[in-house]
Amino acid sequence: MNLSAVGTAFPMNSFTQKQCLDAMRAADFWQGLKGRSQMVIEKVLTGDSGIEKRHFALDSLDQAWSRGAQELNEAYEKEAPDLAAVAIQNAIAKSGHRLDEIDAVFVSSCTGYLCPGVSSHLAERLGLRADVFLQDMTGLGCGAAVPLLRAADGVLARNPNAVVITVAVEVCSAAFYVEDDFGVLISTCLFGDGAAAAVWVGSGGGWKVSDFCSLHIPEEREKIRFTNANGRLRNQLDRSVPQLAASTVNKLYEKRKQEPQAWITHGGGRDVIEALEQALPAGELSLARGVMRDYGNLSSPSVLVALEQFLEQDNADVDHAWMCAFGAGFSAHSCELERL
Repeated sequence: MNLSAVGTAFPMNSFTQKQCLDAMRAADFWQGLKGRSQMVIEKVLTGDSGIEKRHFALDSLDQAWSRGAQELNEAYEKEAPDLAAVAIQNAIAKSGHRLDEIDAVFVSSCTGYLCPGVSSHLAERLGLRADVFLQDMTGLGCGAAVPLLRAADGVLARNPNAVVITVAVEVCSAAFYVEDDFGVLISTCLFGDGAAAAVWVGSGGGWKVSDFCSLHIPEEREKIRFTNANGRLRNQLDRSVPQLAASTVNKLYEKRKQEPQAWITHGGGRDVIEALEQALPAGELSLARGVMRDYGNLSSPSVLVALEQFLEQDNADVDHAWMCAFGAGFSAHSCELERL
């Protein structure tokens, strides 16, 4: 399976961490939090979190923590297809293909639920052919983008002349939840909204992707997962996640087929990136840090945004790259990219 192009999309409105803190202090929930919880939020949003701004599909930050379950569901249904559609249009424009050439669309998302899925809405918005294969993937959290590629690879193995789209889209602002829990509070301070799409073909393109690998540790499931609280999504995040991510990713890296010259990874957060940098022989994970700085933790789109930035860099001396994403499950997934 060969990569033709990557495109991204983000909500127009972005907010600094200070703006987020000011809005949280003014929100109705603030006075109901324990003093320690307020201190956690203030420390993250005023400290060196590695995040300069985050994009939210909101007109104002007042909406971020005031909407009920039904309003959050409606926001996801509107914003997720819109963001994903723009990302696909951007990727298709770069690839030189046309929308009517698309044969399959794979979508990953975990910050909302639609039935039929986001893919159905995309087909309508983009005017795709009625016979396009549509597949939605959920339940893999931040790590979903790489298994999505693996699914696309299966289609292209059977249909090498096909044009396949993979798109990861998250509206994290539709899954914000606040309570006196460390992990829940940290999540609210890190996540942002966005989408990233890639165009895949059987021949041509600039990079070949292969050698997919996954690791699953279901006994660690409770360390990082969504739960339901009063009809809303609540992100459960344990303090041990940075070391869990680093340990699992290191085991995955040991299964690589070739020595990479570049590492394209999901970030997760400052502490996660620092733990990965200790576990991998990559030095500074500049791509992960760049995505975190400009967008926060985007969940599943993060690694594809990093891939787009890698492609836009001067990487003429790189012939082999290793890509990895990880998250709920606990699971981690990798693949290798080779220049054609």
